[in-house]
Amino acid sequence: PIFIMIGDPAVFAGVLVVVLPKMSGEGGWFNLVMLASSPVFAASFLITKALTRYEKAGVIVLWQALTVTILSLPMALPNWQAPTLMQWIGFAATGVLGTLAHYCLTRAFALADISATQSLRFLDLVWASVLGWLVFGDVPSQSTWLGAFVILWATVWIARREGRRKTG
Repeated sequence: PIFIMIGDPAVFAGVLVVVLPKMSGEGGWFNLVMLASSPVFAASFLITKALTRYEKAGVIVLWQALTVTILSLPMALPNWQAPTLMQWIGFAATGVLGTLAHYCLTRAFALADISATQSLRFLDLVWASVLGWLVFGDVPSQSTWLGAFVILWATVWIARREGRRKTG
């Protein structure tokens, strides 16, 4: 199950298909930072899963929000600008929706095996592509579509493999 979270090689290959064409030019290193953050997210999910054994979801989400805020503050302060009213509204909406999503994910970790909850993570790419197109007019590239197909295929394959392993 941990291997599924950190990434099956086929899923990682799909991620590379999406990311590698964007690695050249200015700002390409941001993609490396995102790839490097994967083990941090995996560790966060594993810690959250462990905490669900004896803590309520609301407490876990509150502590995660406080921790992220405190750790992000030093990086945010040098670039701080006073937000406009529309930006405050956007921040509030993002905060409410993000907190609700984290709460639901934490509840899912409490109720199910963590590997069962991760098989839908490929939908992040779908939602990001749809919102990128709707909000910014960013049309997904061919490598994004190809990578998404590889990730979807790998995710279905992993889910079927794990399903057979549990019943067999």
